[in-house]
Amino acid sequence: MRFRVNLALAAAGMLIFLTLFITSGRIVAGGGLGWDGRGYASLMTDGLDRGSDATRVRPLLPLLTRIPYSLGLDVIQSFQVMNAIYAFVLYLFVALILDHYGADTRFKAVVIANLALCIATSTLFAYYPVLVDLGALALVTAAFYFTITDRHGLAGAVCILAVASREFAGAALLCGLHRTFRQRHWRAALWYVPAVVVAMILQRATSADGLPRSLVDYMTRYSLLVYFWHSPVLYAATIAYYVLTVFGGISVLLGLYPRWCGRRLREQPEQATFLVGIVGLTLIGSVDFWRYIMFALPVTVALIAQYYRDHLRATRLERPVAAAMLFATVVTQRPFQRMEPAIYFREWFPQYYVFYDAASPDFLMLWGMRLTALMMLVILFASIVRGRRVQASEP
Repeated sequence: MRFRVNLALAAAGMLIFLTLFITSGRIVAGGGLGWDGRGYASLMTDGLDRGSDATRVRPLLPLLTRIPYSLGLDVIQSFQVMNAIYAFVLYLFVALILDHYGADTRFKAVVIANLALCIATSTLFAYYPVLVDLGALALVTAAFYFTITDRHGLAGAVCILAVASREFAGAALLCGLHRTFRQRHWRAALWYVPAVVVAMILQRATSADGLPRSLVDYMTRYSLLVYFWHSPVLYAATIAYYVLTVFGGISVLLGLYPRWCGRRLREQPEQATFLVGIVGLTLIGSVDFWRYIMFALPVTVALIAQYYRDHLRATRLERPVAAAMLFATVVTQRPFQRMEPAIYFREWFPQYYVFYDAASPDFLMLWGMRLTALMMLVILFASIVRGRRVQASEP
């Protein structure tokens, strides 16, 4: 019965995602494929030896996209169909993680609705469909779920698929290995070895000669740290904004409780290892950092589920906090805004304006208002929680 409910919730989340296909518009760069999308499309249509060094190391999902393509759909439609499937799988495993920590159906519905309205876990792929990130996130989330439920054989199998989809699967591998070592289940750790081997084979088979030198050159030119030192104050504000809002009201709420989150992570340190892996890859990645920190979703879901268990289930806070979460998501994500090329970077990737010194007074005013709105949302959350606690303590 519970699994059928989770299937229904995942289907509802997918319907929200499909709604955004209609409202979000469609990217026009690269003939509708986008920038990275040209490499993924080439992998799918021309062969796995095509594309760039970065896209060739992620062959699995373009290969799977050949299925709808072989049925007569064009390239973009094929990726759209696969993204809808990935969204369903992602929301299903989110529901299963929430189940693991005892969340009830109403709270699972709120969390999935939040994620289905977020840019990083929905809207981006409705507007820019020729990407593999949503599928990779679904696989990483599935691997995380099987790890925390100690089904390491399944976790290892999914990790093999994940490392062939996106390099952030390394965080799931580290999480699984850490958990088996911490529990002294040495044999269980062997389930993760094939994924390590597959990742090494992919890197060796798809990367050009001189990779170490080119990697160092990339990091010294384009990594997030280089961008950060170009304008530390503006970048710090941008990073803080996206860390707090990447998952809408969910991440805003958790941002109010850093010490509590730290205690939960100390109880299950392999989840902290997962986050360290994501943060490390984000720091050496490019300026599109919120597209990287979105892979912290599995741990974020585990934390919000534990927050519900520890703070909401036994109090009268559930409904007002759920409403505040959805309100914060709508305000920070603007899910039904129609995206256009002229505002794509201004709205979703403002850090490029900072780096290229294109931040006009109007741009700074806009994002100053966004930061102000975020601070007001934080105050709203804090006042709801504090006010209800005061009421609960009164005789």
